[in-house]
Amino acid sequence: MPELPEVQTVLGTLERQIHMARIKAIDIRYPKIIDCDPDLFISTLVGQEFCEFKRRGKYLLFEMNDVTLVVHLRMEGKFFITDDERPLSRHDHVIFYLNDGRQLRYNDTRKFGRMELIEKEKEYLDFKGLGPEPFDERFNVKYCKKYLNKRKKMIKEVLLDQRFVAGIGNIYADEILFAIKVDPRTPCFRLTDRDILNMIKETRNIFHLAIRKGGTTIRSYTSSLGVTGRFQLSLRVHDQNRCPVCDSKIRKIKVDGRGTYFCEKCQKKKYLKIAVTGTIGSGKSEVCNYLRNKGYDVFDCDEENRKLLEKGEEGYLKIREVFPDCFEKEILDKKKLAAKVFADENDKKKLEEIMHPLILKRLNERKDDPLFAEVPLLFEAGWDKYFDHNILVVTDEKILLKRLVARGMNKKDGKRRLASQMPVTEKIKRADKIIYNNGSLEELYHLIEETLKELL
Repeated sequence: MPELPEVQTVLGTLERQIHMARIKAIDIRYPKIIDCDPDLFISTLVGQEFCEFKRRGKYLLFEMNDVTLVVHLRMEGKFFITDDERPLSRHDHVIFYLNDGRQLRYNDTRKFGRMELIEKEKEYLDFKGLGPEPFDERFNVKYCKKYLNKRKKMIKEVLLDQRFVAGIGNIYADEILFAIKVDPRTPCFRLTDRDILNMIKETRNIFHLAIRKGGTTIRSYTSSLGVTGRFQLSLRVHDQNRCPVCDSKIRKIKVDGRGTYFCEKCQKKKYLKIAVTGTIGSGKSEVCNYLRNKGYDVFDCDEENRKLLEKGEEGYLKIREVFPDCFEKEILDKKKLAAKVFADENDKKKLEEIMHPLILKRLNERKDDPLFAEVPLLFEAGWDKYFDHNILVVTDEKILLKRLVARGMNKKDGKRRLASQMPVTEKIKRADKIIYNNGSLEELYHLIEETLKELL
């Protein structure tokens, strides 16, 4: 089916050829293409001129003198401009005779295309229930998040939904998802802000290029005067055999009944990742233990960090290269390392550059869906960008200090420890969901369940 770039190519070509041409007569050879009374269609348009040429989604909008002619090409609709000597094809279903002796012929092998007349409109924002255009400023992260977060359909399905964004069809949906490295079967609500921003950017980039190249010719699609698109020469995944990035074999599956091409290696299926964070003593570990007891997998960043520091592990080996003075007879002195990095910001950065990628690698290797992760310094480390959602556990400071004292920490050290972390007010601004843990365990468990209902 012609998509936005193809329709734009048709529109631009026709505008150059028939702008202000007047209709002298019309021959309708297949009346079902006309979505109104054929005689009324003819009587209304005869004597009218093609004044303006517009597009809304995949619809061609021809502004005549007194009315708007709307055309949807559907699967294989085409326009041709000819002189009256060219023999009619059996697939030429509507012929517009122009005042200069030429004919504008609508050709449609499958007869799926449709034409209708509507009153002249100045704005087409709500036309046919279509969503915003890809180039419209309304097609932004805020709009997409609001639309996508309400739906559990696969992202390929939603991209094809003209109510979401107008003009994207099967071919370009495949190309967009390949460009942003997202598996077409990914539930749309699992896209991150970065995914959405990339989707908007790549949709516009791909459409700009396709329009410049005249759209994509698949099977029999051609535009006016036989102009064919050249974007098919730039297709990276749709109808291709090998991935242009990793050379893996392109896989073809069905998504919502549509043939879908993607690279399993480059387009990773997104697993829902949810971070649980909070200040020391807030109860984040209690939340994570509850999740484990419910059967969810919980990735403990501190525990993984300890494992990586065991003798012979990757973290241990890399730290020995960078901080050799923290080792005594092949034994890592963790207290000495801690004192060193807390005293020197550069050493702290070096340690993070070693450990953070290793922990993230292990996190991304986990395929449980959903996957929760206990991340004590989520916002301080800037790790919130790696998760689809985050849960912040918040507790009043008085209660926090009582818990820290109960653990054997004196009140003064507890206050110092809390002051060393990012202020809770700042964390609240960055949190997706907040659990206030100031009551009983039963109240905490109830709040966890309510949060899970909202996220899953």
